[in-house]
Amino acid sequence: MPPHPAHGGDHERGRKAMRRLGRRLASSAWGHYRLECRPMSAPLPPRIRATRLLLSLIPRLIAALPQRARLALGRGLGWLMASALKKRRRIMRANLAVAFPDWTAGARDVLIDEHFARLGAGICEGFWGWFGNLDRVPDYRVIGLEHLEAARAAGQGVILNAAHVTDMELGVYFVSRHAPVHAVYRPNNNRAIDSLINLGREKHLAGLIHREDTRAMVRALRAGEVLWTAPDQNYHGKTSAFIPFFGLPAATNTAVPILARMGRAVILPYHVRRFGNRYELAIEPPISGLPSGDDVADTQRLVERLEAEIRRHPAMYLWGHRRFKTLPEGYPPLY
Repeated sequence: MPPHPAHGGDHERGRKAMRRLGRRLASSAWGHYRLECRPMSAPLPPRIRATRLLLSLIPRLIAALPQRARLALGRGLGWLMASALKKRRRIMRANLAVAFPDWTAGARDVLIDEHFARLGAGICEGFWGWFGNLDRVPDYRVIGLEHLEAARAAGQGVILNAAHVTDMELGVYFVSRHAPVHAVYRPNNNRAIDSLINLGREKHLAGLIHREDTRAMVRALRAGEVLWTAPDQNYHGKTSAFIPFFGLPAATNTAVPILARMGRAVILPYHVRRFGNRYELAIEPPISGLPSGDDVADTQRLVERLEAEIRRHPAMYLWGHRRFKTLPEGYPPLY
């Protein structure tokens, strides 16, 4: 097999582009701006509003259920998804064969079924985060909150380096109870669905920042804000590099250490887990030496933390994403 490439032409061009952007940002009056967030729910045409209302009916009904009922319904939804989403199951099998080659195919299928059950439950619990009664908060605890509080007390911006997991939506809500959070996101292609998601999230988020809006991210960080981002999916943009993930070079976004350097922010690896009907948020301490100036090496250290978390709780990770869609030249397609 070809060696794992780390620095490629695209990556080097991306680093130069980010340095140019950094110089432009540094030359502006950073110390005198006022952080402004545009409304997350912009005015919509009547047709889109009507569609959003119809789409929200079932999530609102589910959000009104007791937690145990939501979880049970979600497991049923997961069973339906496991039966219907054949293509997604094939992607999961391919990913798990890379991640756990020593497991039998049967063991990996058991994990896939458990994952679908968790995914369905996570969707229903996420509906509660959007539309539920916030006086009835599910039981959760936070491990490592002192790391977030220390950074904020020092006036530093914070990057919560998260991942796409089954309870991601509710996890963002929980951490927002302890600090104002700006979430980096990719808009949904369907305008009504995107509006519905934003409507639910704006209840507890300080702001939503488009994943391409680097300036807004840096502004938030330099203002001492908390930025939530999950850069663990396949990425082949300007700041992409091939970084080993479960032993296979994966096209990975190296923007987190770049943002930390430009925003003078601290990076805190962040995880959310569900055990039964209880949740656990884990905020790791800052990784020593990050950012170092070597964005690929820094991202590799973050990926290693993520991989260790996935190995501890494999059913919680979103295996349905084509994580290895973009591979280096010479590697056969995985999907």
